[in-house]
Amino acid sequence: MLEVRGDAAVRQLHAALEELAPLVTEHALESERAARLAAPVVAGLIEHGLLRLWIPRACGGFELELAQALAIYERAAAIDGSFGFAVMIGAGGGLFGAYLRPQAACEIFTPRDAVIAGSGAPEGRAERISGGYRVSGRWRYASGAHYASRFTANCVVTSAGTAVRDANGQPLIRAMAFTPAQVRIIENWDAVGMRATGSHDIAVTDVSVAEEYTFSLASEERHEPGALYRLPFEVLTELPVAAVTLGIARHALAEFARLAKHKHPAHSATLLAADPAFAARYAESRAMQVMASAALAHLSREAWEAALADRPLSQAERAGITAGCALAVARLREAVGALMPFAGMTAIMAAHPLARAWRDLQAVAAHTSVAPLHFAAAGAELLR
Repeated sequence: MLEVRGDAAVRQLHAALEELAPLVTEHALESERAARLAAPVVAGLIEHGLLRLWIPRACGGFELELAQALAIYERAAAIDGSFGFAVMIGAGGGLFGAYLRPQAACEIFTPRDAVIAGSGAPEGRAERISGGYRVSGRWRYASGAHYASRFTANCVVTSAGTAVRDANGQPLIRAMAFTPAQVRIIENWDAVGMRATGSHDIAVTDVSVAEEYTFSLASEERHEPGALYRLPFEVLTELPVAAVTLGIARHALAEFARLAKHKHPAHSATLLAADPAFAARYAESRAMQVMASAALAHLSREAWEAALADRPLSQAERAGITAGCALAVARLREAVGALMPFAGMTAIMAAHPLARAWRDLQAVAAHTSVAPLHFAAAGAELLR
């Protein structure tokens, strides 16, 4: 499959999602209860290359355009929230192939089952030693930990126990790549939503990491020339998380439409679909979904045009993307939330797809990349 490129690859990936949808649905409750994707679902992801979307072509990946990948993330999340997030976060790890030295990148990403799990928070310490670093630390939210072929995590670089400073006087942060044998998975992921992402803690103790298996996302140095890798890493986090949110909202709205055709509200002989109050609210929520989709498409198009032109995004453009993604997520959560009271007891039944989609929506909206706290900083930049 990985020999297929361009539009043919995109069509094949969408076809793979259609093929996997029944399997994902069949195992959704099992995955949620186990707090990890079921083994057949993981096998399907790997078989169809759905975790290779942003791995460089030089390492056998698809290196998809931004909008192409966002559409896949949205479609996967419309099948199931945890599944969509797993596709997004697993594929997103392929971006690191542009930051690692080429030989190390292809060693890590060429294998068919290559997938990264890890954390962006600099919760580790990397002491400089000859040829590399001695690393210890513990990190949270390593989604996909149980099927990762490598782990990455950010560390504060130290020398003789003292934090090394960068050119701006800030602690120097560097990401380290670990093998599964070096990592201890701490099974403590017990969230209300997105349970099947398996976002457990990971830890390493006194692990040696050679220099070539480290990289810095803050560095302007890239080892891959593609337009995808010219985009800021933050943009390649915010837009994908928003795309997953959009997919979950689509799933929830589809479940509401199905429910409305057979559910009678309490003490009523009329179907929910015939209730004017519900119909009006549903129309508003669907309209909000369409508007959020258009907004995200606009933002991704602007970002991609800048990347194709090899033009860095301005601070105002980056602020616009940050604010746009955060607002889209907030409005999608509101749109679905406004319908939940109409679902009655269905909304609290843990096994119902609607209830699960609602829980997943709360969890993805809590992601730091789309948090409301970004509005103040984005607004200050836009007002300059």
